[in-house]
Amino acid sequence: MAEQAQAASPFGKQVQGDAYQLMLAKLAFDQRRLKEIQGILLKASVKAEILPDYFDWITSAVQKGNGAEDKVVTTTMVWAVDAGAYALALEMATYVLQYKLRLPDRYERSTATTVIEEFADAYLNGRWTPLKVGKSETGQPALVPDPDCPAVQILQGVQAITAAEDAHDQPRAKLHKAIAYALLGKVQTAESPDLEVLPATVLNQALALLQSALSYDAQSGVKKDIERIERKLAAASAGKVTLPDADAPPAVTAAEAAAPVADTAAAAAEPTPKPDVVNNKTAAKKTATATPKAATARAKPGRKPAAAK
Repeated sequence: MAEQAQAASPFGKQVQGDAYQLMLAKLAFDQRRLKEIQGILLKASVKAEILPDYFDWITSAVQKGNGAEDKVVTTTMVWAVDAGAYALALEMATYVLQYKLRLPDRYERSTATTVIEEFADAYLNGRWTPLKVGKSETGQPALVPDPDCPAVQILQGVQAITAAEDAHDQPRAKLHKAIAYALLGKVQTAESPDLEVLPATVLNQALALLQSALSYDAQSGVKKDIERIERKLAAASAGKVTLPDADAPPAVTAAEAAAPVADTAAAAAEPTPKPDVVNNKTAAKKTATATPKAATARAKPGRKPAAAK
């Protein structure tokens, strides 16, 4: 039903059909439930709990959709970021921005600005608690911990899909700052890392991003970081310190950001294969999407209060 509703709904029009009305009814119920919750951490946990109920709809939209206006997809996209399902949220955002879908009226910011700020805040505020599409212990579709989620690549993916979009300068500054901090292994809630353990290529890449953040927003809070990196690079050039020789993580393109994460959501809804059957397709995807742990963010727990969504 979900695929039929998406495929039958043309670009620019509202999704129609009984299946969509049922999803809207569920969305309204879940929104009322979330509205009653005060705690930010608890609210994020509940979003992670209810998002699997939308996996089939999300998969159908991203893979079969024609760009029809869809409040279910745009709302759950924001929920996915809040819940920590960053890879899934990035693919949803790619689809939403591709077809220029509008967020529900309660969101005052544009779609691009919302996407940029949601991801940047998740990292900068120490809320990088990644989850991925998988299955629970009972074999049901679920969001499960993803300790190796590559913060740098996720944030670079956000930058790639929003580069051509019109968005406010301050959120862009946050995103560039977040990418730089992810490269440095730093968050605002933690102490500064030892720059001498980082290659010059990484320091230069982070420096360029921090300088860009400063150009977008003079109050972005990156001046001291810029000074520290410039001093360290100058010391390395003068031979006073030796920096390790390694390459910075490659930048993520918009095409790479659109990797089919929704395929995994669809697979999560399928019956678990027998133990003696090798799921080659899933294994291939895991191999293709594996990333070095060095790119994983070292964010510490803790959340900064934000407006309820």
